Amino acid sequence: MGDFSERFNALSPKKQELLRLLRAEKAKAAAPGPTIPRRPPGDSAPLSFAQERLWFLDQLQPGSAFYNEPVAVRLTGALDVAALHQSLNAIVRRHETLRTTFAPPESVDGSPRQVIAPSLKIELPVLDLRGLPLAEREAEAERLGAAEVARPFDLTAGPLLRAVLLRLADDDHIALLTFHHIIFDGWSAGVLVQELATFYAAFATGNQSAPPELPIQYADYAVWQRDWMEGETLDRQLDYWRRQLQDAPPTLDLPTDYQRPALQSFRGARETLKLSPALSESLKALSQREDATLFMTLLAAFNVLLYRYSGQADLCVGTRIAGRSQVATERLIGFFLNALVLRADLSGNPSFRELLGHVRETALGAYAHQELPFEKLVQELRPERSLSHQPLFQVMFVLQNAPMPPLELPDLTLRPLKFGGGTAKLDLDFAMIEEADRLSGLLEYNTDIFSAATIRRMLDHFQVLLAAIVADPDQCIDLLPLLTDAERHTLLVEWNATAADYPGDRCIHELFQEQARRTPDAVAIICRDQRLTFAELDRLTSQVAHRLQALGVGPETPVGVLIERSHKTVVALLGILKAGGCYVPLDPAYPPSHLAFVLADTRLPVLIAEERLRGLVQLEDLDHQLVVLPVDDSWSAVASEPTHLPITTITPDNIFYIMYTSGSTGQPKGVVVAQRQLLNRFAWMWRAYPFAPGEVMCQRTTVNFTVSIWELLGPMLRGVPTVVIPDEVVKDARAFVEALAEARVTRIVLVPSLLQMILDSGLDLARLLARLTLWSVCGEALSLELVRRFRELLPHAVLLNQYGASEMNDTAVFDTRLQPVDQPFVPLGRPIPNLQIYLLDHQLQPVPIGVPGALHVGSVSLARGYLNRPDLTAEKFIPHPFSGLNGNPPGSRLYNTGDLARYHADGTLEYLGRRDHQVKIRGVRVELGEIEAV
Repeated sequence: MGDFSERFNALSPKKQELLRLLRAEKAKAAAPGPTIPRRPPGDSAPLSFAQERLWFLDQLQPGSAFYNEPVAVRLTGALDVAALHQSLNAIVRRHETLRTTFAPPESVDGSPRQVIAPSLKIELPVLDLRGLPLAEREAEAERLGAAEVARPFDLTAGPLLRAVLLRLADDDHIALLTFHHIIFDGWSAGVLVQELATFYAAFATGNQSAPPELPIQYADYAVWQRDWMEGETLDRQLDYWRRQLQDAPPTLDLPTDYQRPALQSFRGARETLKLSPALSESLKALSQREDATLFMTLLAAFNVLLYRYSGQADLCVGTRIAGRSQVATERLIGFFLNALVLRADLSGNPSFRELLGHVRETALGAYAHQELPFEKLVQELRPERSLSHQPLFQVMFVLQNAPMPPLELPDLTLRPLKFGGGTAKLDLDFAMIEEADRLSGLLEYNTDIFSAATIRRMLDHFQVLLAAIVADPDQCIDLLPLLTDAERHTLLVEWNATAADYPGDRCIHELFQEQARRTPDAVAIICRDQRLTFAELDRLTSQVAHRLQALGVGPETPVGVLIERSHKTVVALLGILKAGGCYVPLDPAYPPSHLAFVLADTRLPVLIAEERLRGLVQLEDLDHQLVVLPVDDSWSAVASEPTHLPITTITPDNIFYIMYTSGSTGQPKGVVVAQRQLLNRFAWMWRAYPFAPGEVMCQRTTVNFTVSIWELLGPMLRGVPTVVIPDEVVKDARAFVEALAEARVTRIVLVPSLLQMILDSGLDLARLLARLTLWSVCGEALSLELVRRFRELLPHAVLLNQYGASEMNDTAVFDTRLQPVDQPFVPLGRPIPNLQIYLLDHQLQPVPIGVPGALHVGSVSLARGYLNRPDLTAEKFIPHPFSGLNGNPPGSRLYNTGDLARYHADGTLEYLGRRDHQVKIRGVRVELGEIEAV
């Protein structure tokens, strides 16, 4: 007693307080527990709570090998096979649980029961591998071991253990032992190997000494557990766990690589980790300084990793405990293993030191209430059950002591081996292991939802995180680094090395003028029975420009355009550019309130409007003067104006348009875009998908969306005619297809819903649209089903998945011809030249590959911002956090798109929806927000 007092007084006050708490709670929880009595001889026994859960799982998936537990022992030296065989059967005689099978509930009182055979002899077949070449024997041993683990057991018929001996050489053997988990756990493996060594030494030398008799058997424990875990004991345990897990999240939604199957298959694999001796010692030293165990420190770090991957600040992780609090159970073989749920709160961006304090308190409380079987907890809490994952937690973390050292026997050395694998009962099961000079790790993962590359990166991130923690435990958890130097370079530099030349020194109207001189007689625009050649379009737009200048339009003067989509829209747009102004589209389909807001917000001095649409705007309600330039089919209002190009002083840095969003999520906002910010997109289009002779472009998008610019000006500046298809035709799938076929259209941009309508038309699309070989979709999320239907019906065509927004004027594009058939998503694509993509967390740090991040865009094409909204501009167009990389000069900006995405290991980008929507990656539920049309 004196020794304990001295050690206790030497502890820090905080550790003394924690030790008192732990002892008091442990004593209070365990006080009612009596000594485990022996049951009457010959009585059958109920299943323990843990056994009952495995029995029910076996009923759900009979004949599976998911809960097989392998034990392998390497035997080096002169092996006495007969003595080994005798030793195994002596252990079977000693432990009733190894002779146990399970009777179904219909046979005894409506509940499954343990049936213990009075005797059982286990065979030990010997498989001789000496006939194989030496280099092949180990691989064959691995194969045989995997085959043994994959063989299922019959819980009713038994036996529930198997043994086989592999002879690799005269002095080299491997004993493969396989048990069903319902009678065996990890602690049991240590008992087994120790007893195997003891019995073998006795039988090999003729000494018949045996270990002392066991005070109880596993069935006695099962009876006692059922009787003890009720009444006040049960209530006390449950009260704690109900409080601890109240409103806990049912799942930890980690980003996964594959869709979670509805029925868990338990397929798994393993990856390993080794920490340096220096880092291992630093973690132990940190634990001592913080009055925490090494397990608590490592768990806190693992919680940070899970939080940074999932974004969940409230999460539950399981841990295993031996479940052998009674001394009489320590030397038993059986299934005692219990699981504790350790809930962590990482909200508020605490320092790691603060988080460790919370984890320590949680762990101590859990240890003091560890007697409640996990199965009983699930039964009482009644969480929502699913066959796709385990309830309460799906991730496990444990700290194991160093593996058992080799056992030296007369003429023989026993060395436990690790073999097996190929199964996973949880999403992640992470074991850190204390070895002689360092910490190592073994991460078992569910291969149905994770790839090996993802798990390897996760372990690398954990190692980076641990190094940062020991370097500065006062660092806030949101700022602790995860990325390796190589991954950071890939994300920030390699995948954003997109610099390329583009014609940024020319105005758009100048490019049009040059094309008109090259092909004056070629048709530029077709709308119903109207055809305008480049020469005619050049003359007419110059006349419009002169009239606008006479009305006071100059550099960056906003000019409204209220015209039904037609060839007249093109005339108005180019006329405004030639005058030096910037155009402001007003969609006649929008409500009058929207149009009134745009007029007031821009204070338009001039409006180009069709006579029949003038009534949509109430000029008398405006508080500024607005002149209307009327439009008819002949443009008679400008017929007397000069036809030559007017003089302007604009440059590519002057405003090209102010385009307003719909305002569906709030007040409409006007996006201000300069000419230079469009030229990069044009250059990419012409370079990546050059126009061939005879091509025809389709124009079907309202000018209120940026994509209309690419439809109209993209082909026009390359001498390609554009066919404007009226809205009433577009709305009729059959009429639309016939119009495309008649016009011999070769390219089209449309939303996925319109593509769906075309594919559902029932027409022979491959014949009718044989010339239409380039299809681009944007504005909505593109589904895999739609891609597959497109491939089936239009195998000759290319489908581009485009992503963008008015604010960025660029597009991430993916050619679906490159998409693997089994890929579970439609890629968002890669950035085009001079476009950079950054996926960032809320601290504006890059997220790891595979982890969702807020999609930010850097580009030469970013809009200036929002008209009259400096606050919103500052919020969405942020200072570039990585200026200096890839030639980004000081003062560069990033556009925060408000979308979530993640990178895959090959650099492919996956769109996950709006940031303010709930996203469950590869889960059952994915809520996607709309993407603004490019």
